[in-house]
Amino acid sequence: MKSVFIILGNGFTIDFLKKYNEFLQKKKEKNICIDVQNLFRYGEVIGTPWDGKPGFLSYKVCPALWTLGARPNSNAADSNALIEEIISCANMFFDFINDPDQKTKRLSMINSSDDRIYLRAYCELIVYLRQLFSWYDSLIDETFLQEFVSTCLDWGWLSFFKNLDLKEYKKIIFVSYNYDVWLERILNSLGLKYNVFGFGGHDNDIIEIIKPHGSISFVPKNHVDRYDINYNIGVDGLKIDELILKYDFLTKYSTGAIIPPAGDSTRLQATSSWADTLRNEAVRKAKELSNDKESFVVMCGISYWHVDRKEIDKLLINLNSDTEFTFINPAPPRDLNAVLISIFKNYVLQTSSDNIGGIING
Repeated sequence: MKSVFIILGNGFTIDFLKKYNEFLQKKKEKNICIDVQNLFRYGEVIGTPWDGKPGFLSYKVCPALWTLGARPNSNAADSNALIEEIISCANMFFDFINDPDQKTKRLSMINSSDDRIYLRAYCELIVYLRQLFSWYDSLIDETFLQEFVSTCLDWGWLSFFKNLDLKEYKKIIFVSYNYDVWLERILNSLGLKYNVFGFGGHDNDIIEIIKPHGSISFVPKNHVDRYDINYNIGVDGLKIDELILKYDFLTKYSTGAIIPPAGDSTRLQATSSWADTLRNEAVRKAKELSNDKESFVVMCGISYWHVDRKEIDKLLINLNSDTEFTFINPAPPRDLNAVLISIFKNYVLQTSSDNIGGIING
């Protein structure tokens, strides 16, 4: 029986949204306004979790982000550069949390009356991103999604899903680094059962999803509504069993569990132990797959940022170098391409997802 290990990055989401908008155009419906590459673009449109009024990305709601230059009219390069600055400062702070010898410095940074603007911006950013992707999710109508899944004939991933004979598979593991839940919604639309690891699913489900960087569907069990940004960076964090899965009314939650872009999850053992649990499970499943003779690996749209490399490399080195490995990316990073060539004997690059159904199901 076959086993498949699928690593999904932002490219999967971009691919899906492109196909979905093409579907809307054929129906003469208006395109959905979703941009997962420039994360500040629609900041003026989305509302806050506490009142729903437009203008989340504003000096009123996010004064630190605004002061540092976050604007809805920023281009993608400037937006990403600012996010990386903010997260680099946060990553440094989390190093203090993980080092017992730095306790005094850590507490002074948390309790200081000094205006540590980058840490305040980090607190604003994690709430903003959760709200942004929850708002994005609400834009995709369930009826239209069902029709898209039923009628779209030219998206490779749908070809794979629709022609999937689960009797042929021992396990299909998705390791998704996306916050969105469109993979889950597509599987639901197709009637395919799956288990999201860490949330009490069924061990006998063939399809399993692991989300090491979190999800808009991860909500604290003891969620308490807030009416502003929480600037207290907790040092204890949430464990995986303190989270539950939610898929409805996601824009109402002001807290959740996601690791922002450029966030180094290996530094978050104290603040986000849930991420440590999921990251370790992904590696464990990669090792398990290495023992299967008939195994396939597919990687889709991974950016290979410098802060992600250690985590991605840990997955790659625990996979069987003899496995059939397919990388889907129209513009693969040169360094990642070199790494894959160095590790996997049966490496194939596909510039689109058109043929993925034939590669895995064939």
